[in-house]
Amino acid sequence: MDPRLAVEIVRDLEEDIRQGRLQAGLVLRQESLATRFGVSRQPVRMAIEMLRASGAVALRRDRSVEVVGSSAQGRRDLLAVRTLIEREALTLAMPCFEDRDLLKARHVQEQIEIERDPKRLEELDCVFHSALYQSCGNARLLRLIEELRREDRRPYHEQPVGSPARALWSKQHRKLLRACAARDAAIAVAALETHLAPLQTT
Repeated sequence: MDPRLAVEIVRDLEEDIRQGRLQAGLVLRQESLATRFGVSRQPVRMAIEMLRASGAVALRRDRSVEVVGSSAQGRRDLLAVRTLIEREALTLAMPCFEDRDLLKARHVQEQIEIERDPKRLEELDCVFHSALYQSCGNARLLRLIEELRREDRRPYHEQPVGSPARALWSKQHRKLLRACAARDAAIAVAALETHLAPLQTT
């Protein structure tokens, strides 16, 4: 089984939870989900386990699975952990930056500024940050960042091209890029923290 199937299912279900299409208390049925996504039960089971690990769903006494959703406190807790580890990754990567890392991040940022598809926008944002962190030399830290990113994704559909939200996002990315290019860790970390802060309210 291709594990990417489970990841795609998780992404769709997380978005449904975020948008309120799957509300807290709703029981998820493997058969229904398998039919919806046109897959066997195996990737559905894997997706449910991933959602359980992130706290988005919970196992009930009768062994069924229900939607938990995300609370404001849960988002704050997640943000605190993400800020801590992404700040560490950026700090470790800073002395090891190569021109190609910054070049890649700049190129991706140019795409971000014109991209219209929310899912593609999400992918580009992940690639942007990965380009800045990948030189940190800690593969486990990078995997953890990727896992935490999956738990609470910014509502990219609320940042259409030309909107104030997209303009602010791009401005924050550009400031982060300038600080990284100057190898100014203090300004880069501050820019990253400012960039991540709105996630607790999305």
